[in-house]
Amino acid sequence: MNEFLQAFVSLLAITNPIVAAPIFLGIVTGWDDGVKRRAAGHAGLAVFAILAGAALGGRYVLELFGISLDAFRAAGGLVIILVGLEMLRGSPSGIQHDEASPDDPRDRIFVPFAMPLVAGPGAITTAITLSVTYPSRLYLPVIALVAAAATAVVLWATLRLALIRDRLASPRAERIFTRFMGLILVAIGFQIGMLGIRDFFFT
Repeated sequence: MNEFLQAFVSLLAITNPIVAAPIFLGIVTGWDDGVKRRAAGHAGLAVFAILAGAALGGRYVLELFGISLDAFRAAGGLVIILVGLEMLRGSPSGIQHDEASPDDPRDRIFVPFAMPLVAGPGAITTAITLSVTYPSRLYLPVIALVAAAATAVVLWATLRLALIRDRLASPRAERIFTRFMGLILVAIGFQIGMLGIRDFFFT
């Protein structure tokens, strides 16, 4: 149980559903309430699939393409920084107005929301690390997989609560909150990216 709690807390901290909620609200703006609720479920399932896939074979995929974990973290940090800067300026975010998939805007729930914003380089690296740290006799990273499932459930619940709060919040409060979360995202992106660069060159 202690091992599971440590794994769960690690994944929950790095995915940070509270920070992800305002981004999700921006993506689903203008959608029907039923579609928004289903999108929250799809986001949770996507995050679980990404984290579970990372725990099962993420290291081998990166090695196949010759990509180090540190380089992956640095690139993901840059993506998060760019999204945070758009939110901080209050300008329409590219993740909300993606012309690449006009026929199905729900694609943005999976990319870039589920990955790399929630299940990003830090979360993927954490899932891979947990799979190695807590091996199982069944040849499956059971603790990492259960922790990923619990994290996805917390994300889903947080997004559903955010949808309720969004109906109660004023537009001015929403703008202020979005800018604040943009600043938080920039800081998180810099931290992830700089740690990746540091480890790439000095470890």
